[in-house]
Order: sequence, then C-alpha cells, then structure tokens
Amino acid sequence: LFSVTEASAQTFDEILGRPTDKSVTISALFSQVVEVYFEFGTTPGSFSAKTSTFTSLLETPVLTDLQPLKPDTRYYYRSVYRLPGTANFKFGPTRTFHTQRAPGKKFTFVVEADEHLYDKKGIRSLYQICLQNQAQDSADFMLSLGDTFGDDHTPLETTSEDMKDLHLDYRQYLGAVCHSMPFFFCLGNHEGESGY
Repeated sequence: LFSVTEASAQTFDEILGRPTDKSVTISALFSQVVEVYFEFGTTPGSFSAKTSTFTSLLETPVLTDLQPLKPDTRYYYRSVYRLPGTANFKFGPTRTFHTQRAPGKKFTFVVEADEHLYDKKGIRSLYQICLQNQAQDSADFMLSLGDTFGDDHTPLETTSEDMKDLHLDYRQYLGAVCHSMPFFFCLGNHEGESGY
C-alpha cells in the first residue's frame, strides 16, 4: 500500500496529524535516504509555498509543519524528493486536506478501534476494506480509539525493537488514507494504559 512514484524503487507514506486552523503536521517515511521538501497551496497543481529541505533517516519519519495556513480552507500538497547526490527531484502524488472549519460549521470525521493486527483477531485484508470505506467519507480527520499495537499481550517478552517493527508496519495502512485525513490516536487498554 505504499505510494510508488515515477517508476522509482523508492517507496514512502505520508500521514497527517495535529491539524489546526493554521497548520498541519506531515509525517513522511521513505524507504531510502532522500532530500525532501513539501510544496503546498490552495489550488490543485499550483503550489505557492514550500517547507525547508530535510534529509531523511532510515526507519525514521521526516516531521514538518505546513504553515502558515488559512482557517477553513482546502489545501493541496505533494512531496518533492531526490536521492542525495542526484540532480533531479521526483514528485509524490498530490494530496489534500482541509484546515479546521469555522465554529458552527459542519465537518465529518471517522472513528475506528480495535484493529488488533498484531494478533489472531486482526484480519489485514478486512482492515484494508475498512480503510477504503473510510476514505470514501472524505472526512476532515480520523480518530483511532486504540488496541492497535498490543504491547501488553507479552509484557515480559515484548522488546522496544518489537514495538518499532509494529509501528513501522502499521504505517502502510494509515498511509493509505491518512495522507488526506489527519490522524488522532488514543491509547487503548492494550497499549499499556492499564499501568501494570
């Protein structure tokens, strides 16, 4: 489910978070080290602003805020990247999001919970269908109520490396829809919320 662009072996995903009336955060994870910046604007195909350029690290998302933005406005953005030492930049697909709407104005959101992809209860193919259905709602944002990573099932055996692998694996699913629907995450009881 990663986005592949321009017949390149490079794969990446983008997940939006922390949306406000004036900014949104992009978390982009690339399969290779790249130099990357993000263009954005209010007209499809016409990007009037851009971020600084960053050099990514393997298995570490690039985080940056798109700002300043106008309240209650549809924006379009894309990643622009290249391998270090190469001349030409490549363009990711154009994505979209809407900044916080004016008070009293209607908005749409989706709620999901208990995906349990880390154990036998979770069915990856069914979750992909669920995400496709959510994407069709063109929601302003997504709320996840947790039980996503399950770090309390084997508390004495689960390592930090195990958790890192679970988090990285999950990006392919969120990246399929949350590039245009900012993501909010709440801890479930299986994310160690119990405190034991």
